[in-house]
Amino acid sequence: MEKLTINLPPVELARIDILVEAGIYPNRTELIRTAVRKTLDENQDFIKERISQFREEFDQKKEGNDSDKYSTKMFYMGVVNLGVKTFEKAMKDGKKIRVVAFGLLSIDNKVTIEQIEQTVERIRVYGVLVASPKIKKALAGKR
Repeated sequence: MEKLTINLPPVELARIDILVEAGIYPNRTELIRTAVRKTLDENQDFIKERISQFREEFDQKKEGNDSDKYSTKMFYMGVVNLGVKTFEKAMKDGKKIRVVAFGLLSIDNKVTIEQIEQTVERIRVYGVLVASPKIKKALAGKR
């Protein structure tokens, strides 16, 4: 899980505490999780539509584009780990990597900064990126 910090006005916090004290929710965190889930569920159609749009744009850019001979495009949903072999192959093939990920993208700690700099053209993560601070810093300009 990813930790988020939110700021709430005192009156809203008091209202949350009343619901927790009444036993409607076991704690503040669970009330906030429930509210987030409800909002996401209410907007599920929009979210699916946006993901489909990203996928269509991604696929269109793949087809018939001269730059494709220089790029490896990766579109992921869920949990995925990119290891050293992915970057070594891109380097060997002389290709750049473009990644769009929805969920959790993990980059193995054995991947070097040199591999990131030489291979990653663009990376966009909707969700969580798990990587060493050095790798995250190297990716900062490629988002």
